[in-house]
Amino acid sequence: MSIYSLTKRNTEGTLLHPVNTMYSEEYAESMCRLYLTDEIVEDERGKRIRNYRLHAKTPHNIEMALAYDINCPCCGGRLKQVGRSRDSHTLGLYTCKACNRH
Repeated sequence: MSIYSLTKRNTEGTLLHPVNTMYSEEYAESMCRLYLTDEIVEDERGKRIRNYRLHAKTPHNIEMALAYDINCPCCGGRLKQVGRSRDSHTLGLYTCKACNRH
């Protein structure tokens, strides 16, 4: 599993850029305000798709979680949210359309 810390790219703090780390998830959870973990799944054709889960140190409501625009860790394009938050710290699931083209 890869862990990406997120840095702010605008004054509002809503545009986020991922930085690959060697952090464990426990360390990222305690030290990073926001971070991504990757989740690899297989689609119906057997192709592996890399998705990213957003995690927050402080609790987020739905509006707060939806406010972020996140760049793709691989290509730098914009991630699209494809799954909802699991709880107030484990937020949306994102994918990159450019990286996951069939």
